[in-house]
Amino acid sequence: MLDPILSDDQRELLVCERELLADVSVGLEKSETPAKDLDALSESIRQLDELFLLVVVGEFNAGKSALINALLGREVLAEGVTPTTSKIHHIGWGEELAREPMGPVGERIEAPVETLRQLTIVDTPGTNALDRAHEALTNDYVPRADLVLFVTSSDRPLSESERVFLETIRQWGKKVAMVVNKIDILRSQDEVSEVVTYVSENAKRLLGVAPEIFPVSALKAAEAEDEAARVASGLPVLEAYLHDTLDSGELL
Repeated sequence: MLDPILSDDQRELLVCERELLADVSVGLEKSETPAKDLDALSESIRQLDELFLLVVVGEFNAGKSALINALLGREVLAEGVTPTTSKIHHIGWGEELAREPMGPVGERIEAPVETLRQLTIVDTPGTNALDRAHEALTNDYVPRADLVLFVTSSDRPLSESERVFLETIRQWGKKVAMVVNKIDILRSQDEVSEVVTYVSENAKRLLGVAPEIFPVSALKAAEAEDEAARVASGLPVLEAYLHDTLDSGELL
């Protein structure tokens, strides 16, 4: 499971900043501050509540939902061999697992996972199944993302719809990390290396830069009964990268 990103001191500072902005908001409301200035302050407070934004993209059968569940350490999203994400899922912290509609193509999910106090995860429809959600995804979530996690499947790496979407991401200049999921279906480490090399070379051509690439089996990570099995799944390396990258300040 992905560890909380901030240290205790950083979390305490964040609480103080929230309280300070709340006091400023009350003062501005009493002084009849223009609505546009109040809206700007509200946006600042919202950004503190969604400190880091991780957007997960890829085809519907690449295992995005399984990967997110593995990162969170519990089943928050439905998984299946047919499209299970027909909406944009906005996943944040809550006292208990709960879901509520969020516009015509979205759903807000809250889960009691400590990491979600600092990290909001957005699970998107498959790149091969985008419709009305496409505009919301491209115009809202991806440009605001601190990191885009692009998930492709080892049995059909970088499909045509994924290639097209990678080219779309390039125009925003967002930092992208790629996961080659389902490595458990490959027969050898040589095959894993071959697929990773293929994805690396083509992603560099599409993005203009070489992204970090992580071979992972979300299935094996979910089934792991000890640390050795988790390590073999490849998930801990991805978790460490996400934690270090988001906490490094290099995304600011």
